[in-house]
Amino acid sequence: MRIKDWYKENKENFSLSELNFIFESFGVNFPCLDLNKILNKKQVDKLKKIKSERLKSIPLALSLGKEKFLDRTFNVSSQTLLPRPETELLTEKTAQIIKEKKFKTVLDLGCGSGCIGISLERMFPGKINVHLSDISKEALAVAVANTVNLKSKAQAVLSDLFSAFGPDSFDLVVTNLPYVKSSQIKGSLLYEPKIALDGGEDGLFFIEKIINQAPRYLKESGYLIMEFGFRQKKRVENFIKTANCYIIREWIKDYAGIWRGVVLENG
Repeated sequence: MRIKDWYKENKENFSLSELNFIFESFGVNFPCLDLNKILNKKQVDKLKKIKSERLKSIPLALSLGKEKFLDRTFNVSSQTLLPRPETELLTEKTAQIIKEKKFKTVLDLGCGSGCIGISLERMFPGKINVHLSDISKEALAVAVANTVNLKSKAQAVLSDLFSAFGPDSFDLVVTNLPYVKSSQIKGSLLYEPKIALDGGEDGLFFIEKIINQAPRYLKESGYLIMEFGFRQKKRVENFIKTANCYIIREWIKDYAGIWRGVVLENG
């Protein structure tokens, strides 16, 4: 089978960017000059499996074991939250603040695949000290593999939230902890680890804990940057006011113009 034959048969099931990523995983950039390239049997069998899994709503990233994040390719698994575009915005904002404030010590709390922390470390090689923490040994193993593949010096630490760290440890904590309501974990989300998605009945269990706990582990005037879910901004703002120890520096919108993150200074 030629590349263009498979593309013609399956373009209704996959977007062009997805098709590009599939063929890139085979070492072939698509669209490419040679659409007449013959796929070998192993590749054809893999494509059949990918299509079968797509029809079952299994995320493409899990079929490939890889996902793009800020132009880097990360290993992923059923034990890690899959990187998403809105988290790229959060990471870019974090990088901007690290540069402006000249921060040196950074924690990617609940790192999963390590996409946030590793991306930040690679943006400032040799200039910042990044820790990747997660409660899941399986997720942390994926993050460690990504540090090796991407030549990152970020350090992985097994930790239940901040349990592995001492007071005043970080200039900046960035986190994308679970914020999905338990009742909303369905469809394709069932293929991702519940521990990385489930934020409790209202989706805000971990967000409230982090807002309350982070000041102890941040240095004076340190920053907490966190992602949250659709229509959660008002509740998050209430948690911040109740904590009474932060200066709200910025609210972050996603590509659809929806509020999805906040930048806080430990004040």
